[in-house]
Amino acid sequence: MFESSDSNTVVITTVDVLKSAFFAWADEMAQARKEAEKDVMIDEAAVIKRLHKSRATLWRWNASGYLPCFKLGGKNQYKLSDVERIEKGLKQ
Repeated sequence: MFESSDSNTVVITTVDVLKSAFFAWADEMAQARKEAEKDVMIDEAAVIKRLHKSRATLWRWNASGYLPCFKLGGKNQYKLSDVERIEKGLKQ
C-alpha cells in the first residue's frame, strides 16, 4: 500500500485500478463487519432461553471454560458466537 506523509503527493492511476482497489476495500470491510457481529454479546436471560438451560448450568459451563461468561455493567454476558457453537453441538 502506498503511504506518504506529504499531503501534496499526486498519484496517477486508471479507473480499473481504482475500481479494483475499492472492491477489495469493500470486501475487507464486509468481512470485518461479519467478524464483529460474531462478537456481539447477549445477556444471560437470552442465553437461558435460547439454550433451554438453567443459570446453574451456565455457571458450570463458565467454570469449565465451555461457555465463557463476561461481566459487563455488572451483568453476565456471553458471546453470540459461543452460544451458536453450542447450538450447533460443537465442543470448542
